Amino acid sequence: YYITNNLRMSVLYNELKLHISPGSISVSAQGAQHAININTNTLEVGSSLSSPSTPGRDICGVFGIINLPLTPYLIVITQRTEIGPIDGQSIVWKMAQYELIPFVESRNASESTKQLNEKYLTLLHKSLSADSFYFSYTYDLSHTMQRLSNVDDSFKSLTFMERGDERFTWNRYLMSQIEICPELAGFCLPVVYGVLSITTCSLMGKTFDFVLFSRRNLNRIGVRYFVRGADDDGNVANNVETEQIVRHNGQVAAHVNTRGSIPLYWSQRSNITYKPFVKLFNKENQKDVFVRHMQHQIALYGKNICVSLIDDKGKEKEICQSFNYIGGQGLLPGVKFIHFDFHKECSKMRWHNLNILMNKLKDDLDSYSYFFKDNQGQVTSSQSGVVRTNCIDCLDRTNVVQGLIARYVLTQQLRQMGVLGQGDEIPTSSQFEYVFKNRWADNGDGIARQYTGTPALKSDYTRTGVRTKMGLLQDGYKSMQRYVQNNFLDGARQDSYDILVGNHRYSSLEESPLAKPRHPVAIFLPAAVGIFIALLILKLLMPEETWTSQISHVGLYIAVIVFLFKQVKVWGDYLVDQPRLYHTLAKAKAE
Repeated sequence: YYITNNLRMSVLYNELKLHISPGSISVSAQGAQHAININTNTLEVGSSLSSPSTPGRDICGVFGIINLPLTPYLIVITQRTEIGPIDGQSIVWKMAQYELIPFVESRNASESTKQLNEKYLTLLHKSLSADSFYFSYTYDLSHTMQRLSNVDDSFKSLTFMERGDERFTWNRYLMSQIEICPELAGFCLPVVYGVLSITTCSLMGKTFDFVLFSRRNLNRIGVRYFVRGADDDGNVANNVETEQIVRHNGQVAAHVNTRGSIPLYWSQRSNITYKPFVKLFNKENQKDVFVRHMQHQIALYGKNICVSLIDDKGKEKEICQSFNYIGGQGLLPGVKFIHFDFHKECSKMRWHNLNILMNKLKDDLDSYSYFFKDNQGQVTSSQSGVVRTNCIDCLDRTNVVQGLIARYVLTQQLRQMGVLGQGDEIPTSSQFEYVFKNRWADNGDGIARQYTGTPALKSDYTRTGVRTKMGLLQDGYKSMQRYVQNNFLDGARQDSYDILVGNHRYSSLEESPLAKPRHPVAIFLPAAVGIFIALLILKLLMPEETWTSQISHVGLYIAVIVFLFKQVKVWGDYLVDQPRLYHTLAKAKAE
């Protein structure tokens, strides 16, 4: 086992054995005086250490316990992939494979219960199979380097799970049945969801490690069109903290960016149309929720610059004007607001106009500085403010701008470390230039997949610094993928998130929404459209003997198809794959 980054030490075990025998499931660890012990007869979780009756098999960690219709399940990490040392010593791992171990085999359960249990398992697998879960036995991944360098004794007395940032500890709910036993703290492995890369690079003959880590906030978690804007507590959708770290010759530098949905009450619910209308709720407290969100930002990061990249026309016009009005009032000291209409300024390949935005940010970026620790372990500077960027999705346009900010700050850091000379820039022809752009493009793709189900748009610019016609064609293809994903697949993806983080918790005392059938129109209307299109094609391939009969039949089928497509628009809400557990259509309409 190991001890965490010189804070205190609480132990996290990394050599674990899973034992399954009649009447019990247990997880033991080398050198541990206790074990996770599950009595499969009473379904109780204990900590007694006993000699297992089976030799057991190696596992990498425990993800948690979840209660489903048939039985509770123990979720264990069975394989891991090494990402690398985030601080030069502490290894970060990615969850590669997992397994759900049922407490009991419920052979006598009703068929309806078995089917319901299978639906829950399918949704749980959908979220757990994401290639985005990270953990470390020796480093707290939920905190930035700057936060970890500034902790007090009360923090040092906490267990790993207790000290984890609640925003980023994705298995906190699933660990609750184990965490209640204090002696099992060493088995409570915090898991973070996001995008992480660690790369050893060379520039100007000097070697350094380049780390890019995006942590996804689980508060107001969701997918693109089903979770937008802010909730009453000031949490926003698609909220991601991105930390860029550089290590060279014992020196460490780090800088943080954030992104998050426009912090107002609004929605953009899928309804079959290509791009749904933005609905800005007519709530008198729009200003209050903006202030509440920004107070969270100030408490976490210090000063803030809100950079809004949304359009001042079309479907984004109303929310753009509202956000500009509220954000521009100067409601909080230390918060600045900048609106930059990305699509207008950069249309017709005028990407050089991004320099206009960067010139507005540079003085504040210099003032905010960045975290820096010298090779003696002394913190010589800290980051005192953050740029909070958003577009409508907080993806494609946001990725481009965050990459530009990160490059500007990174240049200052490499100069201070001596990798670059004072006044030198990162050579555009260097191998590191390629690494930097591609790591940021991969970061954008990963964040986009988690929110939309597809890679990011405009990634050709992030990767190469040039917008290309091939990139435009690729964006067209990705946009069509997003349309299908967001309308016909995302309801289940939303439900899978809500099950994983505990927004929805199965209870045998009430009927599960998954047990209820979908609205009949969701079944019969698509079937009717398909049938009449097939009849039309058949009639065209096998025409009638007289042209009058042919025209009348073809005309009838076309008229019916046109009518059905009008009904598709009317009933669009019910044809979309809607979430059924937490972020339901009924709840959205009530808002």
